Amino acid sequence: MRLLLVVVFLLLPVSNPPAQESDTGALLRRCAQNEVAALERLRPFTFKERLEWSWGSETRNVVETSQGRADRIIAFRDEPLNPEQQSKQTRRLKKLLVSSDDRREVLKEQKEEQQRRLKMARALPDAVLLQFAGSESDGQLRFAFSPNPKFSPQDRETQIYKAMQGTVWIDPVHERITRVRGELYKDVSFGWGIVGRLNKGGRYEASQAEVSPGVFRITQLNLDFRGSAFIFGHVRILRKESSTDFTPTPATTTFEEAVEKLMVAPAARAR
Repeated sequence: MRLLLVVVFLLLPVSNPPAQESDTGALLRRCAQNEVAALERLRPFTFKERLEWSWGSETRNVVETSQGRADRIIAFRDEPLNPEQQSKQTRRLKKLLVSSDDRREVLKEQKEEQQRRLKMARALPDAVLLQFAGSESDGQLRFAFSPNPKFSPQDRETQIYKAMQGTVWIDPVHERITRVRGELYKDVSFGWGIVGRLNKGGRYEASQAEVSPGVFRITQLNLDFRGSAFIFGHVRILRKESSTDFTPTPATTTFEEAVEKLMVAPAARAR
């Protein structure tokens, strides 16, 4: 479900708010183009990722490569793994090294997620309308967003645009969105309601920051949705995600080398 919810982040002078709707539309289109370009040429990083669910939390060390990402869980509920849990993580990583089928499946899933995000980014300029709402003290531009009534979704991923409204903050220098906060103001169905439905009132909040000169990555992602899904019945999507300690991964690093690095690296502190 998260793959359907990920809303991809969106040169105006800071002192001059956009005067016409066409100016705002042009800004939105440039931001979307920047997001597409960043996704298509993703710069790999090594970082720490903490996921918080209704049952607790898990923390991972992540190593990205040009082929895909590898990760290792290093803590549950902010406590280091016990020897049995450590052994389980080592076995999982070793299986990725020895099984080409497992490795292929993992990378295939990651590629499919990237394609879904690209769909969201490419549809964005046509899917929503922005209205200037002010400037922040740090120079960020604030906009209210709402669905474009003329937009006709062509796939499941972009249907959520028809039911979400909220606020976005844009860095006017890099023309990148630094924060988005949205809420479903009506129910939204996927596959005519047969595949699933998200209920009115669901909330989404995400932030991204410049982790390297000119490179932006998502650092916070919070989801809180209720709905229903075919076969599974009623569902609750409650997830908080934070990423920290970004350092560039050497460009020549392969996926297998990333897995090997995670196998031999000592477990880091949980937080």
